[in-house]
Amino acid sequence: MYKVKITTIFLLLVTTLYAKELEKITIQLDWLHQFQFAGYYVAKEKGFYEKESLDVSIKEYNSNFNIVNKILTTPNSYAVGKSSLIIDILDNKKIILLNAIYQSSPMVLISKKESNITSPFDLKNRSVMLTSDARSAASINAMIISQGLKLSDISFKNHSFDLEDLINGNTEAMGCYLSNEPYLLEKRGIKYNVLNPKDYGFDFYGGIFFTSQDELKNHSQRVRAVYKATMRGWEYAFNNIEETAKLIFDKYNTQNKTLEQLIYEGNLLKKLSKIDEGLLGNIEKKKIDEIKRLYILLGFGQYAKNRANVEDFIYDSSNIQYSKDQKNYIEQSKITLLSDNNFPPFAMMMNNELTGIELDYWNLLIKKLDFKNSNVEITTNIKESVERIKHNPNLIKYAFSKRDTSNKTVLTDTITEIKIGIASLYDKPYISDINQLNGKKIAMIKYASYFNELKKAYPKIDFVEVKSANEGFKLLEKKKVYAYVSKMPALNYNISYEGLTNIKIVGSFDEKYQLKLIVNSDNKTLLNLLNKAISTITEKERELISSKYYSVIFQNSYDYKEIYKVVVPLIIVIFFIIRSNRRMNMEIKKRTKIEKELQQMANIDPLTQIFNRRKIKSMINQEIHRYKRYKRNFSIIFFDIDDFKFVNDNLGHSIGDEVLVKISNVVKSSIRDTDYFGRWGGEEFIIILPETDKIKASNIAHILKEKISNNDFSVNKTITCSFGVTQFEESDNEDIILSRVDHAMYYVKKHGKNSVKVA
Repeated sequence: MYKVKITTIFLLLVTTLYAKELEKITIQLDWLHQFQFAGYYVAKEKGFYEKESLDVSIKEYNSNFNIVNKILTTPNSYAVGKSSLIIDILDNKKIILLNAIYQSSPMVLISKKESNITSPFDLKNRSVMLTSDARSAASINAMIISQGLKLSDISFKNHSFDLEDLINGNTEAMGCYLSNEPYLLEKRGIKYNVLNPKDYGFDFYGGIFFTSQDELKNHSQRVRAVYKATMRGWEYAFNNIEETAKLIFDKYNTQNKTLEQLIYEGNLLKKLSKIDEGLLGNIEKKKIDEIKRLYILLGFGQYAKNRANVEDFIYDSSNIQYSKDQKNYIEQSKITLLSDNNFPPFAMMMNNELTGIELDYWNLLIKKLDFKNSNVEITTNIKESVERIKHNPNLIKYAFSKRDTSNKTVLTDTITEIKIGIASLYDKPYISDINQLNGKKIAMIKYASYFNELKKAYPKIDFVEVKSANEGFKLLEKKKVYAYVSKMPALNYNISYEGLTNIKIVGSFDEKYQLKLIVNSDNKTLLNLLNKAISTITEKERELISSKYYSVIFQNSYDYKEIYKVVVPLIIVIFFIIRSNRRMNMEIKKRTKIEKELQQMANIDPLTQIFNRRKIKSMINQEIHRYKRYKRNFSIIFFDIDDFKFVNDNLGHSIGDEVLVKISNVVKSSIRDTDYFGRWGGEEFIIILPETDKIKASNIAHILKEKISNNDFSVNKTITCSFGVTQFEESDNEDIILSRVDHAMYYVKKHGKNSVKVA
């Protein structure tokens, strides 16, 4: 009995501790539940908020209080508002606009046809139902006043949110949403007129999501988490309208709308959001300035003296808010990253320069935080590095771990997640189920951070300990193991750059491992700064970094033997057990989807979207084979961007990446469909020209040289390239022709650059 009580108390404590991890926040809507707020419902019900450690309560509009004042006086609160929020900003109310879901406001005035209200001027001495914030909305105000009418000429009523009041004549016009009331009136055969501010030139934002400046100042990471999850919710809602409508119908249908009506709303609101134009949530300073100027012109003179910078009230999801102590730390402290130099592609030496995934993220974080004094120190002893961090609060180091290493160090938030990949020989099938590895010998580095966890999680797999990747690949090539597992980027790098053409990626484990930074636990300032910067890393930035080192090596054709092994028995069983059909279809779909995704990545360089090194090598061998069989000649152009290191070092790697993409586009638009163009590595490119001798190839190289040097790369520097050209000869093989064209290109490099050399 005593043990039971202790266990119960322990479980309650654990539950309580877990509950505290979720921060409670409130989102106040400015109308009743409907598709207009779908993104918030989706983010809650799909767990997007929970994933960001948020426990969200969504509340309907309540006319008993002012929404802005409620947000300013209630901690942890967010709300949805209209363009009238600009009046509150002009009135020195400290709010921050997070996003605007509707690039055109759905708010309109609707009247019955028989009321003969066909223009704003017809509203004179008429009754109009509007909420208090809608009466102040810029678009509604501007539409009315622009037609020579004063607001005092209209008899405003509090909104009842009941369309029957319009139908029964209790009001002559009503503030409505294009996505809602018109549908209901049409269904009932009631003719109506719409006064839409957009038709009078006043096209402003709707569905503005906002919070207090205090919330941003004191809880910037929470604001970012709310923003991120909310935007994800909206993207899902508009991309899955019928599913979202069903969710609202089942859980948020306080207005008793039909499912058909909710779907109608969703389709109309999607257009107003302009998500297909990439403008979901967009807030432009210019448009907010327009609204501000309009309010002053409309007679809100008491606010005219407030000339506050509009940008101060628009949330920048990439901007980081600092405390005074954090600002001082950035200005006065020197931080040092302790880095390995032999851990490709995470940290490695290339051209006498330390580079890799970890260094790219380091440079990104330093740039985001604007550290005045930082450097990188190469060290290869992991234990020694961790000990140094314990005694020096300004040292940090990368780690792949799920937990803190000691009571003197702490881990930052996750920078990026890394999959554990599975590599096998080229004739092996794709691994769609890890159980396929049961009983097989799988090589894995003994000292890897995931070694013990994978052994424990998959006891039926016969893991073979190796000391290095080289040892693992050798065992695989000798067929002493079925597969070798490692971090996915490392597998890709080794296969690509070591020329392991007989090995490919055949799958991955479900487990993902987090790349984090180890920080001295006493240095809370540095920890918080790094976490703030990490929270601003976008998926696009992550993709940009990974694309430099990530190129999946995957077999082009399906392994039909393996598919038959799965399909044929299932076809037999289907005659006896019908439900097996479903399992078979799911298995095939799963395998096909995964293979299709990998095949898409197999031969393409992710950054430039041209062939990668491995594909180009295979095409050279294909052309050699064609020459030897049919005597069809071909030529190769090999070129390199001149002084590219200057671009990266002085303008940044992101600009360098843009240059690579633009050069690729210039070349793609200048060569034939029958030519093959690929990225050889870094800033080097190869073009294979079938049925072309070196004289014609030289002419093409000269044309490309001129096109590239005359192209506007927007870098305040002329970008040029050095070209080598050669033709395949009878005695050549792959190595000989590549060596010859390489020497030709480097001859140009040494003799003035920006030229063409034929060898």
